[in-house]
Amino acid sequence: MSAGKPIVLIDTCIWLDLFLLDRPGRKDAQALIRYALNDDIPLAYASHSALDVYAKAGICAKRFFRESGQLTDAQARVARTFAWDCAARMREVATPVPADVSDFYFAEKFRPLHGDFEGNLVLAACSRAKANYLVTTDKCLLRHADISAKVPTEMLSLLKSGLARGNDAEEPMQDSAHYLRRWLTSTHACL
Repeated sequence: MSAGKPIVLIDTCIWLDLFLLDRPGRKDAQALIRYALNDDIPLAYASHSALDVYAKAGICAKRFFRESGQLTDAQARVARTFAWDCAARMREVATPVPADVSDFYFAEKFRPLHGDFEGNLVLAACSRAKANYLVTTDKCLLRHADISAKVPTEMLSLLKSGLARGNDAEEPMQDSAHYLRRWLTSTHACL
């Protein structure tokens, strides 16, 4: 990862905006991802987001075909291929952040402040990746995230202005128990 550049974790909803034609945030997601790639900004995503994107992209593609009539076997194959392609594209442009059992503990401990399990797993991924920013349109995450959370247009403006900064010194990756202990003892914990 580029020294001094921020690590930006992209939430599932932004990936869906990017890939699905009928989503209102599509242009904003495209502009952000395009800029980040051109400027070599490290992008990441929670590994479970790939499953969510795969499932929702496949459902949307099948729904598109059903609207024009009955879903054929060939159309179902096209829908699966589209879903696979979306997940593959995520991996091509961003780094998946792995999860382990400590992420579930993190999600559970964050529950009193933010009750959405999937959102809390995204926050656990932010912590594990040492992300500087979370990009989301989830209103609850924008309010409750324990890192700087931005909508795509805000993040793009911040990147373009040069004000978005990463950690200058990279720390060696440590085990997930370290991150859980750090989070549980931090002032950001809402227990």
